[in-house]
Amino acid sequence: MDLFVRDTGPLQAPAVVFLHGGRVSGWSWEPVIARLPGYRCVAPDLPQFGKSVALGPFRIDRAAEAVATSIRSRFGTAGVHLVGYSLGAQVGIDLLAREPALFASAVLCGTFVNTLPLVQPSARFVGALARTAWSRRLVSYLWNARPLEVAANRTADYREDMRLALSEDAAQIVSASAGFTVPDGLETSEVPALFITGAGEPWPAHRSAGELARRMPRGVNAVAAGMRHDWPLRYPELFSRTLRCWLTNADLPSQIAVR
Repeated sequence: MDLFVRDTGPLQAPAVVFLHGGRVSGWSWEPVIARLPGYRCVAPDLPQFGKSVALGPFRIDRAAEAVATSIRSRFGTAGVHLVGYSLGAQVGIDLLAREPALFASAVLCGTFVNTLPLVQPSARFVGALARTAWSRRLVSYLWNARPLEVAANRTADYREDMRLALSEDAAQIVSASAGFTVPDGLETSEVPALFITGAGEPWPAHRSAGELARRMPRGVNAVAAGMRHDWPLRYPELFSRTLRCWLTNADLPSQIAVR
């Protein structure tokens, strides 16, 4: 499976792989990438998203395998840095469990793991709910209430991502995300991983980040003060500074508090 990939920056610079969330595809990382000139930045479109839409249906394990293949084709087995947001953070967690040798470090934001006793029934229920017209109207309303700032040259990409996110096909993605559990092998992954949750995110996100950080030998749990779920996209200056600090072992910005 050959994912569509945006690859920018000096070829020999430290490499950072960016995995997008469940609403907008890889182009959404461009404001962050523009603030990281000293890095080679790779941003794929995951299966069933953007220019990889034909590679669906989306499953977290399939997406992780495709990303790992893309990394090997570009970098061999050299350790790259991994960044994931929301759905992309779930794919990133799966990668840290199955392919830890590929990664030098990770920053994962706004993730979620299902800890309910009946995982699959709950995932199917959420997926069925996402297929309803009421749910799609709610998603559309929330998007319009807090629209992203989109560069003029990305308006068409944004509209296409919105169209896909509001289609019935998106229910498959919602169900896959809702059914995500802590993957086997994460507890032995030695990758330094920073899990950041916006202070304004719902409590399941905070609980998930804490659980994931505890599972990993080198996991760190942190909160972004005053931020909501989508802060990596809305505040690219802060997020890029956070990344740079983590990648260079510098003190994190004052807005990022380690728990």
